[in-house]
Amino acid sequence: MEMEWVHDYLRLMGMSEKQASTPYLKHLLNAHRHVFPFENIGKLVFHDQACVTEDIERFLWRHRCFHTGGTCITLNLQFSKLLEALGFQVFFLKPGGDHMALLVLAPETGEPLYVDVGTPVPLLTPLPLNKHKQTHVPLFAGEKVILMAGDKEGEYTYIRTIADRIVDRKWAFSIDRCYQLPDFQDTIRKSYQPDAQYMQQLRCEKWCARKRRMLSLKNKELTIRTHNGGKIKRRMKSRKDLSEVLADTFSLPKLPADKAMDKLEESGHLLWDQERHISSF
Repeated sequence: MEMEWVHDYLRLMGMSEKQASTPYLKHLLNAHRHVFPFENIGKLVFHDQACVTEDIERFLWRHRCFHTGGTCITLNLQFSKLLEALGFQVFFLKPGGDHMALLVLAPETGEPLYVDVGTPVPLLTPLPLNKHKQTHVPLFAGEKVILMAGDKEGEYTYIRTIADRIVDRKWAFSIDRCYQLPDFQDTIRKSYQPDAQYMQQLRCEKWCARKRRMLSLKNKELTIRTHNGGKIKRRMKSRKDLSEVLADTFSLPKLPADKAMDKLEESGHLLWDQERHISSF
């Protein structure tokens, strides 16, 4: 394999190249979640739709310079390129009509596996798509993901529960429908509209592999969830607090958080008690 970017990608994740296998896929998924955050800070700062589908060398360069990751399409698109280069068969899924996830065929058996590195939910293992029963995957703190087979073969519903209560909307999808990147262009365009979800808040989610905990920042609120079900919440009182959390707790000191906060403050979506300060960039 001659592509230098593959070695760069694996090096960033602390991984070595191996033969495609389901255990290797799980390790790649875990490493990707540990290194590349689910975040919209880059989206707010660079505000360029081309960043979502940029070439993989540029994606890796941006992470090295700014510690960026992205939201669902950016992360799953780039991860799919890596998996294909490593010998996996990968297809795009469109759960809920506006999300991108991946269908990866298990190299050993050809079994379809649901893979997603572009979600705030800590999905750290490939999920088998069983047409005869539900797939239950425990996550953290009573949180589960259920993949429920539909009446028609190839149809599934993605359901997320906390303490056996359904949260979020259900995502229906079919593994028989093949999507291409152009099928997501309208979703990308809408995601940059002023009223889009990730243009109105500051968001960063990251899996901390060594401490086995999930870090979640939404505007001023930090939530730390541990593997054994513990949960700690902390509210930021200033821009300095928020920047320090991203640098120290998330280990993402290069994220251009000040510029993202400027944009959210200007649009009235992030307000502090103290006087607003415009940063330079």
